[in-house]
Amino acid sequence: MPEKLRFVTKDLVISVASLLIASLCFVLDLIYPGRTFIAYIAAFLSLFPYYLPIARALLRFQLDLSLPPIITIYILLFLQKGDVAIVFILIILTGHLFKTIILDRVKASIVGISDKLPKTAVIKSLGKETEINISSIGVGDELVVKSGERVATDAILLSDEALVDESVVTGESKPVIKKKGDKLLAGSINSGNYFECTASATAENSTLLQIQKLVTKAQNEKSPLADIVSKYAWITTGLALTGVWIIFLITHNGLIALSFWIAVVPVIFAIIVPVATTIGITILAKQGILVKTSTSLENLTRSNTFLFDKTGTITRGKPEVEYILEVDAKKNEILQIAASIETYSNHPLAEPIIEKSKQERLKLLELTKVNTLVGKGMTALFDNKTVFLGNYSLLNELMIKPPVGILSIIKDWEGKGATPVYVGENGKVEGVIFLLDKLRPEAKPLFSALKSSGYETIIVTGDKKEVAETVVQQLDNANFIADVAPEGKVDEVDKKVNEGKNIVMVGDGINDAPALAKAQVGIAMGGKGVDLTLNAADIVLLNNNIASIPGMITISKKTFRIIKQDVFLATLIHSITAILVITGFITIVETTFIHEFSSALVLLNTVRLFRIKINKT
Repeated sequence: MPEKLRFVTKDLVISVASLLIASLCFVLDLIYPGRTFIAYIAAFLSLFPYYLPIARALLRFQLDLSLPPIITIYILLFLQKGDVAIVFILIILTGHLFKTIILDRVKASIVGISDKLPKTAVIKSLGKETEINISSIGVGDELVVKSGERVATDAILLSDEALVDESVVTGESKPVIKKKGDKLLAGSINSGNYFECTASATAENSTLLQIQKLVTKAQNEKSPLADIVSKYAWITTGLALTGVWIIFLITHNGLIALSFWIAVVPVIFAIIVPVATTIGITILAKQGILVKTSTSLENLTRSNTFLFDKTGTITRGKPEVEYILEVDAKKNEILQIAASIETYSNHPLAEPIIEKSKQERLKLLELTKVNTLVGKGMTALFDNKTVFLGNYSLLNELMIKPPVGILSIIKDWEGKGATPVYVGENGKVEGVIFLLDKLRPEAKPLFSALKSSGYETIIVTGDKKEVAETVVQQLDNANFIADVAPEGKVDEVDKKVNEGKNIVMVGDGINDAPALAKAQVGIAMGGKGVDLTLNAADIVLLNNNIASIPGMITISKKTFRIIKQDVFLATLIHSITAILVITGFITIVETTFIHEFSSALVLLNTVRLFRIKINKT
């Protein structure tokens, strides 16, 4: 069962009140038998939960599947069967109360997402701290977050460092270290010391509340299976109505005809799919997986081929210093020169070199006349010597030739996908730093898991064939397509679709956006700022963890397997009940009880989804 219901809803109050009214009328009917007006009072007052949905549907020129039981009750009243009508009302309202409790628990699991936000926050202005309601937080406000408190909205860290638990969004309970300038997610818990941050969004527009809104929207969106079940329900309703007239014409017994109607009419079918898909989508959201539509969840069950972007998807997306080739200087000397120059750069490759120098506790050189050659590298002066750092184009610019003996080593590292950074002084290469974007640690087990489940996996990359081969050799069950421009990935998706494949495209959501939109299911990595504006993607991995994919597939398959079980179970019970009615073994009251029991059984089967655990690779 899901977590306990933490609040009383309006629907629950109405359902309980309706059942109490019906119960009171039942007692009055026992005390004053034969008073038909008591049954009319029960019908008018206690059936209120049914009237509004039926009226709304009629205003949209639709029929609500709750209509048949209501019609049946009024036919019973017309036939002067008030005592039977009251029992009938009691049974369906008991079933309705049970359904309300289950549905409220499902809704509570969604609303519970926003419960992770604090009610108030402390802002700091002109050195003074003031506690305010989170609805009053404005973009740019400076927030104070003490140890154990939650971040009230998305923010940028002002303090040098913070230790935060982001499990509310990512599903990962292990606290992560944030550095100054990093993004903090609304609802995150401060697991370390006091820190300050700047609000980057209002609480209403925070990542956490956007997730809740998208999950709520997803539960109201119909999947293809939902349409099929709905059509099946109305076909069954039509057949039931035909059966009612045939039975009445043969038996001339209205109660038997009505019993058949109650036995067969598929009221529960209206909520089977939305309840199951809502539970599935909510479970995934709490694991840091945002599924935008129930259609995406269903399409995932049909997939058989995965296309993966390489950089930032199966690799870390952040180069690291992998190897330092010594030419005429020692490793630390080479790294010291490089880091000293890179402190004046905002190039993406500067960060890993600077970080490596910090790890080695190297003292930076005091440089002068730092000069940047765009697209090539940088030069500077140190102790009357010209030092430099850059790529091969910089060497050509400075008319420097690297030693012939190291060319084969450089070529080998480039074949592995590494980027060489030449470092030297006074016209000589002192060493080469090789930066490599490594595979994510979860990539290998992911590809092995997909292989064991029978999926084809293909890496689509703009890298050269040699680099792609090096990556694929480290993975199980992976093929590759190399030298593909970002716009070319759409063509690769089209080719596979034309081959009859059901494609899942996994990418970083930026350059891969067209391919993500083209695939049957587009999965975007959401770790870079958790950008919920990745509209091209059907699913966003807010946890930035590709290891979530097998668990996501498991949830999707179990969700739709349970939906099919529900339809089969309801149809089987309805069919058996109809046979018992026709053969005269049960009356209309017993039929109604069995019908409501079958609905309860179907819902109990559906909420088994709450017990599913995602096993990450």
